[in-house]
Amino acid sequence: MELQHNSTLDIFDIKDHKNWFMAYAAEQCAKEEGRQHGDVAPMLLKLRHSHAVLENAERIVAGERLSPALGRVCLLAALYHDIGRFEQYLRYHTFKDRQSCDHGSLGVRILKREHRLIDEEPATRKAILAAIGLHNRFALPSGLPEATAVAAHVVRDADKLDILRVMDEHLSGPGPYNPTVVLSLPDTPGLYSETILKAVSENRVAAYADLRSVNDFRLLLGTWFFDMHFTSSRYQFVEDGHARNLVQGLPTDAAYDGARQAMLEKIGGRS
Repeated sequence: MELQHNSTLDIFDIKDHKNWFMAYAAEQCAKEEGRQHGDVAPMLLKLRHSHAVLENAERIVAGERLSPALGRVCLLAALYHDIGRFEQYLRYHTFKDRQSCDHGSLGVRILKREHRLIDEEPATRKAILAAIGLHNRFALPSGLPEATAVAAHVVRDADKLDILRVMDEHLSGPGPYNPTVVLSLPDTPGLYSETILKAVSENRVAAYADLRSVNDFRLLLGTWFFDMHFTSSRYQFVEDGHARNLVQGLPTDAAYDGARQAMLEKIGGRS
């Protein structure tokens, strides 16, 4: 099924979708605020993150000169990519999929339940849902339809670029770490993962499952450079400087020195 595009439709005009998303997110946040000892801050971070990912996706779509029909798939997939996070947090009070549920799959179920994409072309709707369901996989499966693959790559790049911003702001800030934001990892000097260090030496993306500490997380975020799919994404990765700041924040000790220097040579910055 080929993507169809209404020539009178501006692919960047997704105001109705944005308005609905804001209302939905506000409703979920209100539920958390109404709880005794509720903590809505992580949900508000995800709300800001969703809008930032959409902005990143807009830059990628423009930079890669994607077709109008494909561009619309990418933008709507970006807007809704983390819609499952709100109900995930309400149910489990964590963003760790391994300890709760797959937030990509949950997002697909929510969009179907709410009939949010009913006015989109069938092929557009199918590609959006598939991209959302796949965006948080460690790696995309081969043989995907072109629209699904491109949209998933746009979302994954845009998502990572903003997570770098979130983590840079959080780890560089004056306040204490929010355990939810750093995946409840310990900030323990001397605690590190050999597997994460090996991923850096092999120029490949490190895995969440191998994290042992906040410093491991800093390094993992730097390895996302190896997973940027689009030229415009790699450019933004370096220009934003968030990964560079995170890696430069690693301790200067024997455990991290080699990986720190190797990573900074890839993404720019002084070791």
